[in-house]
This record gives sequence, structure tokens and C-alpha cells, in this order.
Amino acid sequence: MLSAQLVRAPALDAAGHMALDEAVLLLSPQDALILRVYRWSGPGCTFGYSQKFADAKAACAKGVEPVRRSTGGGIVHHDGDTTFSLVFPWDKTCAPESIYKNIHRGVHQALKARGTANSLWSRRQEGLARDCFARAECADLVDVADRKILGGALRKKGAKGLYQGSLRLKVGADLLIDAITREFGAPALDLEPEWLDEGVRLKEKYMSAAWTERR
Repeated sequence: MLSAQLVRAPALDAAGHMALDEAVLLLSPQDALILRVYRWSGPGCTFGYSQKFADAKAACAKGVEPVRRSTGGGIVHHDGDTTFSLVFPWDKTCAPESIYKNIHRGVHQALKARGTANSLWSRRQEGLARDCFARAECADLVDVADRKILGGALRKKGAKGLYQGSLRLKVGADLLIDAITREFGAPALDLEPEWLDEGVRLKEKYMSAAWTERR
């Protein structure tokens, strides 16, 4: 059972956000559905688990250090995007493509309900782009000019999953709550104090050269 002492996360840098997402994934209950909308303490840059550090370093703005995610995907510049994560029960029979489609369909519908035209990209591409927003992948969201506006990446840990997404539009948390509720039911928004404590501890990992420069 969750305790009554629940809190919201403070503004964090990229390493802090990656660490807190991992803490929530590891420590939350098996049936948890937890939405977290990031509050940034400044600009950041994250890159996929399997990507090369040198590529991310070259792509980052001056003074911004790239941080490796535990999820996949490409380089993302957090310079005004709406960044969010979702920890959810991951049925072993559910393919990653279905998870992306469900989450992105919820955001698509929530945006459309508020008058923002967008669509789910359905074409398959060969390979993966180095930069997350260089092109749309299947089930990403695009605007009316077919420019990618939402992409995400996944990690599976046991029976739970972590989705980390970047939306190139400034929206409020209410839109994302609506999006997730449409597809999964109402998410929890608050965090246990011990999850925050574990996030502080794990931040060291995401700041280390051993992690960030491992490839």
C-alpha cells in the first residue's frame, strides 16, 4: 500500500529526471500506473541507451551535457518541449509497437479534442534516426505538415514498463492526464518520498562517465 505522505517531484536536470524515472520503475507497485510530467531546472539533452556518446556530445548545445537514458530512441533536446514519463503494468504478451500506439493515440485524441490537428504516422522506416525528431517513426505523432511532434522510448523491467516521451508542444499536465486516462485509466501523479530519495541516490549513476560514455 502507498503511504499517505505523497509529494510532487521538484524541478530537475536531465540526470535527475532519468534517475527519478528509474526509481519509480523499480520501487512502485506491480500494478502501478504513474504519470510524471517533468519540471526542468534548465535545458537538457538525453540520448538512447544504445547510442554513441560522441554523437550526442556533438549534437548538444554549448554548455549542455548529454545524459544517456535507460530507454532506447534517439537524441532529444529538452529546450522547451513537454517531457513526460509513464510507469505501467507491461503484459508479457503486449508488443512495444502496441504500447507506443496506445500512448500516442491518447495524446492524439487529447490534442484533437482541444483543436490541435495531428495524426499518427503509419509508415515504417528502415533503421533509426540519430536525432529523435529528424523523422517520424511508426505510431509517432505528426502535425499537419508531417513534422514529428511526439516521440518516445521504452524500457521493460519484470512485469512493468517505463515510457519516456517528448512532445514538441507546450501543453499542461491536464492534457496528458486526459491522454493517459483515455487509454489506460486514471494515472497516479504523486510520488512516495522513498522514490524521490532513491532518485537522488541513482543520480550519481546518470552523472557518471561509466554510464554516459559507455558507448
